[in-house]
Amino acid sequence: MREWPGDDGDEACFSLHLIWGALTDWVELRPAEADQAETHMFTAAREWLTIEGDRETEARYFDRWVHDILGYERPAPIQT
Repeated sequence: MREWPGDDGDEACFSLHLIWGALTDWVELRPAEADQAETHMFTAAREWLTIEGDRETEARYFDRWVHDILGYERPAPIQT
């Protein structure tokens, strides 16, 4: 199986697809909320352009968008 063309081994490939897939689903599945979803799209894109390449800032961006804004559950901490 070939690698995803945009995947350079960092979290960005997966997380960006998750964020944009969720935002696109929001528009398609809840059309009455399309304006709100589109506002989030513009905000997410604008923010990404200012932080891309800074891995620590990217990690905070992904955490906030995936969990705080889009509502995906955070994984339970690994107990050792």
